[in-house]
Amino acid sequence: MKKTFLIKKMMAFVLIMVVYCLPLYAETLSPEKQNQLNAYFQQAWKLLGQMHKDVSNLDKASAIYQKALALAPNHAKTYWKVAEISFKKAQELEPRDKKAAKKLYDQALENAKKAVSLNPNSVGAIYWMGTCEAKLADLAGIFKAMSLVKSAKKNFKKCIELDPKNRFSILSRVILAVLYTETPWPMRDLGEADKLTAKAVEMDPNLTLASVKRARVHIKNKDKDLAKKELQRCLNIKKPTYVWDSVLYDWPEAKELMKQVN
Repeated sequence: MKKTFLIKKMMAFVLIMVVYCLPLYAETLSPEKQNQLNAYFQQAWKLLGQMHKDVSNLDKASAIYQKALALAPNHAKTYWKVAEISFKKAQELEPRDKKAAKKLYDQALENAKKAVSLNPNSVGAIYWMGTCEAKLADLAGIFKAMSLVKSAKKNFKKCIELDPKNRFSILSRVILAVLYTETPWPMRDLGEADKLTAKAVEMDPNLTLASVKRARVHIKNKDKDLAKKELQRCLNIKKPTYVWDSVLYDWPEAKELMKQVN
């Protein structure tokens, strides 16, 4: 009897812990709310996809995500999408005002962290957390940058481990390769960067970011012929995965690199 009582007591304790430790993202939305949330996501994604034509679409998308947050304040996906928009706005602003851009990158990181706290296994949330850390490392002093780079690497590796074929895991390979390429010794590892970009290009041949960063690895390895070949392939991609990034960032970068290798 005593043994049975102890077992029941332990089971009750486990049940209480499960209930109280459930992450907030376990909140169940009504079908109506879920449909409305999906509609908001689709509207905002469409606007993001047109940012290369009109950058004000980022503000419009941001306003839609604020509606999504009001509808479902504990929804992890909304927070990392807000982080994505803030990052894109900072990216566009950075050439003109680095201080204001850094503030937006900081905001993006906070929203990504919030998303991770709501869903620790969200690949999208973890990716944007790592991407924000990597960017802030680029803007920070050397000692703070080392800590940010270490955390970013950990997050990108976690993305790949959680879901290797996820689109954010492919992007994680690319940004991780950038860190291995651009950081100084002993953090630099061109061999690993080569493997990561090769895999990313294999998994998504239309990802111009992967292509241009692979070309950079070739340049660092002093192989101009391979770099030129990859840059030409990048510039010839007809249907890029993320056309807005291709137009605004990847193709201009590829053209500049092409001048170096010619």
